[in-house]
Amino acid sequence: MLNEAVLLVLWLLILLPALAYALRPRDGAVLAPARLAVVRASILLGAYAIGVVEVASALTALTAPAILIAWLAATAAVIAAVLVRAVRDVTPDGGAAGRGQPLDALREELRSHRGATRRTWRRTRSAAAAAPAWQWALGCVIAILAISVAVLAIGSSPNNFDSQTYHLPRIEHWVQNASVAVFPTDIHRQVDISPGSEYLLTHLRLLSGGDGAYNLLQFLAAIGAALAASRIAAQLGGGPVAQLATVFILATTPEVLLQASSTQVDLVAAAWVACLATIVLDEFTRPGDASGILRVTAPHSDALYLGLALGLIAVTKSTGLLAAAPLLLVWGIGRLVRDGHRRRPCLCGRSPQQCSRSDASRARTARAATVAASLAILAIALILVGPFLLRMQQTFGHPLGPDLLRESIGVQTADPRLLLINGLRIAQTNLDTPLFFLSDAFAAAVNGLANLMGVDPNDPRITFGSTEFPVPAWYPDEDRAAFPITGLAAAAGLAWFAVKGPRLRRAYAAALAVAFIGVVCTVSWQPWINRLVMFLVVLGAPAAGLLAAALVKGFAATARDRSRRRAACVLVTVIAVVASLAGVLTVAYGYPRRLAGAWSVFSLTDLEERFVRRREWLPQYEEAAAAVAAAEPERVGLVQGNDSWEYPWWILLPEDTEIVALQSIVPGEEPADPSIVDAIVCAEDLAECEDLTPDGWEFHDLGTVAYALPPAGS
Repeated sequence: MLNEAVLLVLWLLILLPALAYALRPRDGAVLAPARLAVVRASILLGAYAIGVVEVASALTALTAPAILIAWLAATAAVIAAVLVRAVRDVTPDGGAAGRGQPLDALREELRSHRGATRRTWRRTRSAAAAAPAWQWALGCVIAILAISVAVLAIGSSPNNFDSQTYHLPRIEHWVQNASVAVFPTDIHRQVDISPGSEYLLTHLRLLSGGDGAYNLLQFLAAIGAALAASRIAAQLGGGPVAQLATVFILATTPEVLLQASSTQVDLVAAAWVACLATIVLDEFTRPGDASGILRVTAPHSDALYLGLALGLIAVTKSTGLLAAAPLLLVWGIGRLVRDGHRRRPCLCGRSPQQCSRSDASRARTARAATVAASLAILAIALILVGPFLLRMQQTFGHPLGPDLLRESIGVQTADPRLLLINGLRIAQTNLDTPLFFLSDAFAAAVNGLANLMGVDPNDPRITFGSTEFPVPAWYPDEDRAAFPITGLAAAAGLAWFAVKGPRLRRAYAAALAVAFIGVVCTVSWQPWINRLVMFLVVLGAPAAGLLAAALVKGFAATARDRSRRRAACVLVTVIAVVASLAGVLTVAYGYPRRLAGAWSVFSLTDLEERFVRRREWLPQYEEAAAAVAAAEPERVGLVQGNDSWEYPWWILLPEDTEIVALQSIVPGEEPADPSIVDAIVCAEDLAECEDLTPDGWEFHDLGTVAYALPPAGS
């Protein structure tokens, strides 16, 4: 099963660069065109995967054959696109050149490409040989961490807590129902949380028959996020050193490393946000023409990719929209402002009045095109996320889901005092360190300020459930690992942008500031808030990378400047060493997946890996599943609480067993009647489970888990 899953991932990794080649800009002036092509290809493939799930579901045909046909069709389309691009590369003028001798032209073009490849390789090799030792050291750290995380992703079974409760069980329900339609369940998050990441995993599930490659989705998302972030650093004026520093910062961030081998969804959402951000910045990094006027491109050239990226963000994790919105505002307002200032040289024979009228007409046309493109972006995004929003509206009467979801996660007040405390608590949790005197002092200051302002620091309007601030977040746990180095470096870089950066950097810093304020005003503090702001970490890394490069290279003119440079180099070196150590310790001893120690991926069985967070539950699940499987049931009823682990039942019970919920909090979706099932399994909510057990059945309470079977011979 794992081999099949890995082959599927390799299939995707062949399709992606092939499509990237077909989409690579032909304009040599485009910044980092190869990375832009990969971003565009990723967006198209992601949107295609989402669309396939929705279309197949609408036909109640979400099955392995349907998905296989869809990807065979995609492969054929990519091959066709590659061939068309190859022909265009051979005949750049549209086919006139070389028409009489196409084979000779093709051979000549291939020889030209080979020569260019050899020259690129020689330049790369020369640059690598000339690179200082510290750059090699950073590259080696990145490579070691990437390989280590890849080992964890491939060698570990899914064991994220939320994945056991709702991320992965919802996929099994979709596969069982051949549809992503709302289904009865007692765990509302299985139906009302944005499903984009799980849609992508559904392709792997149907084609491989299991979850062997599930962890690789977030691993690839981490790589994609780093690639997009490095391009953002280049677009903001960073050279190779700044881009390397950006990737290094992300690669050593504990939460990134932990989630990159997980079945969470935060890195997937962050990658889509980064893709949108780099396409937004393209609008302002195109070179000018000879007269100094910014080259004007049709707004629809980027509208498609921006719309698809926006839709992917919305359907994957709605909090990512808090960054997408200000970035798109920068794109739209920037275009409108530029349209209003656009001027052309006044040609001979034309009066100033004629030139002025021509400029005004051209500006009106450009502004209308920008407005149309903005509407197109929203329409394209709605095509991707619309079906899910429609299901939520029909089921719960609101496109964002039930009141329970919105009230538990969202901020329920506009009181500026409470919003300030919410923001400070989020910052304290983000920056938590094992230097307890610092963490305790920060937390005490937040609580003291709250008391001084006469508000409760754990006010339920800004706090998730019954959780209480503060919580230890420094430990490398995928649900709450803090990122003090990355957070402080990003904040310093963005402040530097705002104070003395070029206009584009200031706009970027402002967009991220608005995004953080949006988080503070809409998302309640919770112990796992750190993973919910992953998109801000990815977007902030380029600012940190540019600041690090500036500190290393920024002082050299005078003796005093040289001493400052030495001090800056020492500071950056210390931070790099500490970050590297944190990264290595995270992959070695992180939780719940690690390379070393008692719970190492190399020392646990598949089931032990899945139950690392709740090892005491494994014997109970195994005993209950074995007893139920021995009865050879066709349909098993499920009873559980809102946080129960459902996914183990799908793993432990026979593959052809139908599993149905005996409880439902979904309006209009009635649970199954206990009389139609052949067995019942329960997790945590055992009192209600016993109440639902038919008279005469044998009920077995194992502690956290229970099961019920009809009398023998019945």
